[in-house]
Amino acid sequence: LGFPETLVSLLSCCSLLTSDFVLCNGSSDVNDFIEAITSECHYVNGTQQVRYLERYIYNQEVYVYFDSDVRYFVGKDDYGRINADIWNKDKNFIEQRRTAMEIFCRPNYELLTSMGISGRKVQPSIKISLMNQYEDSYSKQHMLICNVFGFYPSEIEVKWYRNGQEETELVQSTTPYHNGDWSFQILVMMETEIQKGDTFTCEVHHSSLKDPHRVDWYPQSSDAAKNKMAVGIVGFVLGIVFITVGLVIYMKERKGILAQ
Repeated sequence: LGFPETLVSLLSCCSLLTSDFVLCNGSSDVNDFIEAITSECHYVNGTQQVRYLERYIYNQEVYVYFDSDVRYFVGKDDYGRINADIWNKDKNFIEQRRTAMEIFCRPNYELLTSMGISGRKVQPSIKISLMNQYEDSYSKQHMLICNVFGFYPSEIEVKWYRNGQEETELVQSTTPYHNGDWSFQILVMMETEIQKGDTFTCEVHHSSLKDPHRVDWYPQSSDAAKNKMAVGIVGFVLGIVFITVGLVIYMKERKGILAQ
């Protein structure tokens, strides 16, 4: 699960096509339609390799975009291709996009560097959980979830091991997503059978870590099974107590009868 590029994305909010006002935080009317433009700077090895992307989006679908690597607009559908053909013939319009790396991307990277954001690294936290945790762990196929959170930057690799052997076939993952505090989170799920004595390990590789971070998980009886066992023990103890009390009473009564 590798994400080798650092991405700075600025979202521009455009006018709402079916209303008389502009929405920047979404719409309250299900019949509204939104068009947006995103300007993105992708950096590899600082500013040694910079890629500028300008995407035009209608109802969350990109219909045309400018890519500095190819230096022209590319249409994604019929409407987008019509716009791309028109814009690519406008030399001034195209030149403005081609120079965006110098006037938009590189200055922003220098700003982020001066703020200490570009070189910022935060170690991830790891938590393993079991779905259907209130059922018997040994009863059927289960889903183990490795929740890796609080890390920065977003590039990360997460692996699952069962008894020391890497598992890949039944492993699924989300993409890293923003927590809203300059950190990221990712969920990596593994479907597996659980046997007594198994050891499951979630291994995380991240640039903030000198060595991979590993967290082990061992199958344990569920709370329901523990409750059943506790009830059984309490019942057994109470049974012994009642039998003992009854026996003591019986012996006292028997001694009284014999004494008479």
